[in-house]
Amino acid sequence: MNRKRGSVLVLGSVVMGLLALAVLIGYSYGGLFFEHNRLQASANEIALAGARKFNDMDRIGQMNNMIARNRQLVFSGRQQLDECVSKAPGLKDLATQLLDESRDSAKTLETQRLQLAVVARKEAKDAVLNKFVQVQGSYAMFLPWMKVEAPSLSGWQCGRAAKVDSNVEALMAVDDLVDHDKAQDFIVGSGMKLYKHDIDAHLPGSDNDLHFRISSLPAPVKKTISPARIILNGNFETIAADELPSVCRVKLWLNVGTGLGPKAEGTMSCVGTASATGGMSQQ
Repeated sequence: MNRKRGSVLVLGSVVMGLLALAVLIGYSYGGLFFEHNRLQASANEIALAGARKFNDMDRIGQMNNMIARNRQLVFSGRQQLDECVSKAPGLKDLATQLLDESRDSAKTLETQRLQLAVVARKEAKDAVLNKFVQVQGSYAMFLPWMKVEAPSLSGWQCGRAAKVDSNVEALMAVDDLVDHDKAQDFIVGSGMKLYKHDIDAHLPGSDNDLHFRISSLPAPVKKTISPARIILNGNFETIAADELPSVCRVKLWLNVGTGLGPKAEGTMSCVGTASATGGMSQQ
């Protein structure tokens, strides 16, 4: 009788040990899925930190609107000068001065736009790196059943979202300019007509030398502003270095391995892509 009880005790101990080992192995492999989800969440969080900086205080949205309105001012100024030359020569000097001021403003805006492209990228990069440092410190873990190293930032990129035009409603007050914009295919949309993304909306005639670059940014819909948000990586599009960015993409690497059962080691990678806040409604 005692011998039977001893056999059952030994068998029970072996079974419990095997079950405990199975649980640890299962936990080890389950931890890989957990770490992958965690890495993806971190990539999204870091991308959002960078994307929020692009249109901070609606600076890209305001730049787009100032460029569009200055463009209309230059076009109208040229029309007024031509009209003064033929109908009111005495006002020619005044009309010339007003046109020159609007042209100078266009050149200043282009200079400021290029500076904003540099500043927005730098601030976004700083935000990405700062957020990455915060996230990185919470990863390293060395347990008997799971080994996780600190993640590394493989890289980050600036770009725009596919199929997102500008936040600027096409200006319809000057008929000749509207006809020109339609002929040049600068306007998109049948309801809410917007200027297309990342165009250089040159004017006709003598003012063709000026640059009016309007950038991609989500437009407000019924006065609702799009928040900074995660988007699909497939919707990311690259832009030139002198264009204003509105999407941030980051890639993280993470070395992981299991400590129990069949050894499994490798490097996980996740990409996070986020869009900036949309442009504010214009008053």
